[in-house]
Amino acid sequence: MPGVPTGRACDACRKQKKKCDEKQPTCSRCARLKVKCVGSGIQRFKFQEEKRFSPPKREQSNNTKLEAVSPDSTGSSRTHVITTRPIRHIYMHVPPGTPSPGPSNELTYLTSAFVKTIKRSTDLRYNLWWSFGFFLEDVPRRLGTNEALDRAIDAMTTAHGDFCTRHIVSVDALAKYSQALRTLHVYLDDMAHAQSSSTLCAVMVLLVCQLFLGPTTQCWSGHAEGAASILKARKSFGPRDNFERKMFLSLRGTVLFEGLFNHRIDLTPEEWTDLVTNDFDAQTPEGQMLQCLSHAPGLMRRRRAALQTEADTTEVRDEVWTIYQHCKTNLSTLHLRATENDFSGIDMSQMSAGDRASVRSFMYAHHERSYGLGLAISLFFNCLLGAVGAHDGASLFDAKYLTEEVLALADRSAIWRPIGTGYLIICFSFAWTATTDPQLRAKLLATFNDYSSDLRVCDSQFMMNELDRFAEHMRLGTPFRIRAET
Repeated sequence: MPGVPTGRACDACRKQKKKCDEKQPTCSRCARLKVKCVGSGIQRFKFQEEKRFSPPKREQSNNTKLEAVSPDSTGSSRTHVITTRPIRHIYMHVPPGTPSPGPSNELTYLTSAFVKTIKRSTDLRYNLWWSFGFFLEDVPRRLGTNEALDRAIDAMTTAHGDFCTRHIVSVDALAKYSQALRTLHVYLDDMAHAQSSSTLCAVMVLLVCQLFLGPTTQCWSGHAEGAASILKARKSFGPRDNFERKMFLSLRGTVLFEGLFNHRIDLTPEEWTDLVTNDFDAQTPEGQMLQCLSHAPGLMRRRRAALQTEADTTEVRDEVWTIYQHCKTNLSTLHLRATENDFSGIDMSQMSAGDRASVRSFMYAHHERSYGLGLAISLFFNCLLGAVGAHDGASLFDAKYLTEEVLALADRSAIWRPIGTGYLIICFSFAWTATTDPQLRAKLLATFNDYSSDLRVCDSQFMMNELDRFAEHMRLGTPFRIRAET
């Protein structure tokens, strides 16, 4: 059990991650702040239990408690009880004849466990990289540089393991999630850490982790609100580097959808534009659809204000109608691409037959998901048409057609359950709001409950109440009205 030196800073400076001059009996910072200084200039040691590589165990042994004696600030001896956590082992298949790997540390095991969840060869049903963002491929090289990110990844990896093996949420996963939240809170209190890319990444990782841990009592997690607050606190709202551009590809949709319900995500039109506009897909139908959705929070706010003041809503109604037509155009492109499984932009001439088959399978899944998100956004604006009094016969027919398309997509997408189809939940919710057909609603509810069973969600009655609340919110508290033809 070697003792690893960890520094001579006092407890207060270590907790706040501040530079300590290690003076005794009181460092300069504590003296200036008039707080009690404990441990300044005293060498600390972190005791770790040495273990060599071993096969995994579902349950780890109890924590080991060690006693260490060190002098306190008065010079007298004090006994500390140090709790050490056993190093978590990740199973790796070692072919016969391969030399046994040497000892490793916890960060190495964490990195190995995380990499397994994002490998491109990992089944799309459980692959975090495909389901939640390509930025995850850049995370392993950042581990060990930001404690908030390290703890968030550890919590997500543990919760993901429980989820994929169909185990109930373990105490270990809940404890790591709680610890990750506490660490993130400390980092957000520090201006330099709060604005770093790694801290923003930690927020996004905890968003994913929440999915595996189970439902909350509200329709959003609150982490997207935190991400928006971090972005607003920076001088430049948009992405700062290539890593952040990749993160924005995933973050923008989460913040946008939560922003439709959470009034505390209060971004300006310019900030919404900076969030959704990305060099990677600004001209693609997916990017165009999200740019359309970025206008939604402002339109909803203006419509509610008009209802309260009985002001003219013609301008809002015309904007919603124009955006809806733009959505339909992009949706047609997405549908055609999904139907033909277009992969014309990929050079497969040098690929093996197996690799070509993998690419086709991946692109098919990608096109179907893009089409599904396009359906959700189109259904949202179709619903908003009713809320602003712009529904006509054509848009009502669209609502039925789009809802039927969502149900057909759910049938085709069953091969990617459970994680690869998480996006369908928002599709079902918007479809439920847009259509009033009782037969379609019955099918939607049955499919919604079926897919919800893949996730750690509440009972069906709770979800029914959530859908009704969702619909009332989307309709801005007004019944659908048919626009008179002129």
